[in-house]
Formats: sequence, C-alpha cells, structure tokens
Amino acid sequence: MSFVNAYVSEEDAKKYDLDNLWNKYNPWFIHMPEVLKSFDVHQHAWCVDKERGYWLFYCNYARNYEGPSDRPEPTSKEVFILHVDGQNIEFILDSSDLDPSESVSTDLYPIQFAWEIVSMNPSSLPTLSKADLLTILKEALTAYKRGLRNLNDNKKSLIRCNF
Repeated sequence: MSFVNAYVSEEDAKKYDLDNLWNKYNPWFIHMPEVLKSFDVHQHAWCVDKERGYWLFYCNYARNYEGPSDRPEPTSKEVFILHVDGQNIEFILDSSDLDPSESVSTDLYPIQFAWEIVSMNPSSLPTLSKADLLTILKEALTAYKRGLRNLNDNKKSLIRCNF
C-alpha cells in the first residue's frame, strides 16, 4: 500500500494526540478539537500509509517570532509532521515555482509548485538515514498534494520535491 489522503479515526487521533500536535503550532487560534467543527467533515485529515504505519500531518504555517508586532506572524513556510517508526519528524517546508524545465502545460495543471526543505528535526533515526526519510517524505507529499480538504485543487496540482 502507498500513501493516501484520509480522515483520521477518532481512535488514531487520540492515539497520536493530534489535537495537541496541531495546537502546538497554532496556540493563538481556536484550539482543537473546536476547530474541527469548522470543516465539513469534523475529523482530522492526514496522508497515511497504513501498511507501514507512516503518516504525514499538516500543522499550518510556521510563525516568525521576531516580527514588528507583539504577536507571532505567519510566514510562507509550512509545518508538517512525518510519523515514521514511532517517531515524529518535524519538517518545515517552503514552496516555490517549478523550474521552467519541469513545468508542464498550465491548462493541464494550473497549480504547479516545488517543495524545499527549510529544516528537519531530527534529521535521522536509528533505523533510517536522512536519505531514507526524505524518500518517504517525497512519497507522502506526492500523494498529499494540497491535502484531503482540497480535492479539487489536487486534481489540478503538479508538485515536485527539490530535495
């Protein structure tokens, strides 16, 4: 089996403490589980490979704590958690335009972008190298595209991983 976008069961949401994981990166907003009420489906969404027990969870935009306001400001960088072998790996990713040589017709794919890694913590696991983790992240991001809640965008999206 490979990665697929799916809604998270209530049992898995509790098992992996997804409410608190999301709240960690969004302390200034409505907290989980309250925010789930704003979605059509009142469940967390993730990209999961059930056979291997891996998942990718989107946490929102990273915050800049050194801005001019007295509150953290959102950045263009996005936080994802990749869960592999019982460990959460935090990835901060930034998106950019595709290299023109990789771009295809915008009629086919009007949404085209490439992911760049800003940071990765930890950068390896006892059982997997950094290269192995990046391969798994590429698989997950390719399936994720823009996530389960953006199915219409996913059909029109072409993504690349520049790592």
